[in-house]
Amino acid sequence: MEAGGGKVKKGAGGRRGGGGPKKKPVSRSIKAGLQFPVGRIGRFLKKGRYAQRVGTGAPVYLAAVLEYLAAEVLELAGNAARDNKKNRIIPRHVLLAIRNDEELGKLLAGVTIAHGGVLPNINPVLLPKKSSEKATKEPKSPMRGWRGKELSSLGSIAARSIFVRSICNKLFVGGLSYDTNEAALKDAFSQHGDIIEVRVICHPTTGKSKGFGFVEFSSESVATAALQKMDGQLLDGRKIRVHYADKG
Repeated sequence: MEAGGGKVKKGAGGRRGGGGPKKKPVSRSIKAGLQFPVGRIGRFLKKGRYAQRVGTGAPVYLAAVLEYLAAEVLELAGNAARDNKKNRIIPRHVLLAIRNDEELGKLLAGVTIAHGGVLPNINPVLLPKKSSEKATKEPKSPMRGWRGKELSSLGSIAARSIFVRSICNKLFVGGLSYDTNEAALKDAFSQHGDIIEVRVICHPTTGKSKGFGFVEFSSESVATAALQKMDGQLLDGRKIRVHYADKG
């Protein structure tokens, strides 16, 4: 109170002297480091009545999951568009990205993408049959594929056993993360035995990994032990699939 009985004027913030500048409000999305709106997702969770109570961390977690899925689909769809020499992502590229990825394919198995089309597939019954002339000129190999042709060209039984053994030494590794390189793949498998060669298959134009590779060991027993221990394990956050390279 002043001597004359007048009241002291207070500032906008209720403090003497007018107070300082107002602080800029910070959203929960910025605090969590996300692009998706945490507040809006939290409002929809409460409005939908999915549960009696919605915790403060639920919209943050859900926003992070949705943002990760969106980024994953966009990255794969962008790669599909680049493979088709297109600068714009269309529903066709989104469908190819989802159906060619094992985890996204399982998650969105019952989802129909409008204007996405279908995966290219030809029933074997519709394929043209080989002519009788080709059948007489080229006898059928006892084994399927190029490996059968190689085995039929080998003369002795010892040579065939050596070729089969070299196939069993090589393992196929699928489901790799796109950030996994040959050094990381070698470190993961080297603890099971001596490795001859490690290859991660990359796109010839972009140089990005296609998500699979091959590991060749020095012996069949080492390859078998590595297959049994590494199949289904996590590598760089992805569950990998391991089997012999001569199996589809």
